[in-house]
Amino acid sequence: MHNPLMMLIALALLFFLARAAWNVHRSAGLVSTRLSQAQAEKDKLDAEKQSLSSKIGDLSTPSGLESELRIKYRAVKEGESVAVIVNKDQTTSSSSPSNLLNSSNSSNLSRQMGWWDKMLSMIGL
Repeated sequence: MHNPLMMLIALALLFFLARAAWNVHRSAGLVSTRLSQAQAEKDKLDAEKQSLSSKIGDLSTPSGLESELRIKYRAVKEGESVAVIVNKDQTTSSSSPSNLLNSSNSSNLSRQMGWWDKMLSMIGL
């Protein structure tokens, strides 16, 4: 192995083998990252599948279907009526049109008025 040509060939071979090993190592890291991302997405999709399966199971029963219709579309049976319960502590001022026009809060007024009404109020009409 004292021949300089053989040493040069051995070094070139070592360089290419090291480079190939480094590329394999880098690719393994990328694959590992993508695998963990795919596993996280699979877990998320499995949870969503379980949730949807549960919802389908509920909707396949008459009571579950009725419950969903009542919640989503506020449906009532014939002869039923809807009651609205208002808490005294959470009452606010009435928002009738006359109260809105007499309101001193200009931001509420400008939110309720259209752009044409705003233009007319700017010129005083």
